[in-house]
Amino acid sequence: MLDLDPDALLTTTRAVRKRLDFERPVPRALIEECLEIAFQAPNGGNMNNWRWIVVDDAELMAKVAAIYNGGLDDYVAKLDESGGYPGAVVPRADLISTSVDHLRENFHRLPAVLIPVFAGRMEQANVFYQASSWGSIIQSVWSFMLALRARGLGSAWTTGHLWREADLAELLEIPAHFTQVGLFPIAYTKGTDFKPAFRKDASEVIGWNGFG
Repeated sequence: MLDLDPDALLTTTRAVRKRLDFERPVPRALIEECLEIAFQAPNGGNMNNWRWIVVDDAELMAKVAAIYNGGLDDYVAKLDESGGYPGAVVPRADLISTSVDHLRENFHRLPAVLIPVFAGRMEQANVFYQASSWGSIIQSVWSFMLALRARGLGSAWTTGHLWREADLAELLEIPAHFTQVGLFPIAYTKGTDFKPAFRKDASEVIGWNGFG
């Protein structure tokens, strides 16, 4: 376990791509340990209305990587049609781009990847059901990422494959009434010295007693 107090853990758990160690195996027992911690996060009605799929087979990983990269190709094509990536104005956006490219090139080498899913589809759901469903699993996913960080591992919240969600569902035999949350790489990190990232000043985003 890393020597991190709670504030340090919360402010230095980054989306890690370039510094993932693709060579070092990750024991299943360690992944299970992090997941068991994640399961303790709050979820609506304590329904545990989820399934957590871990891929660690190299041949299957290569197929997952192909779907992930294909989905990002679809996304990039859509961005080109609409005038480019809106996040390009964010400080150090160029580093984010090269980081994403690095993961794309090496995705097939990941020791493991997590695909959380929850029962229900959101396409026709109202805002209440959408918020309740996503809120019942996102907290657990973040807890999983924190648990990884505390143990010297890293991940990144990726969603590019969702442009080809049906393809991954077919590959992993995910029932049609389940919603995929994302794809989360699992690997040890090269070094553990991560720092807080750029965020807008609190005065720009906090509204007291109203939006403004």
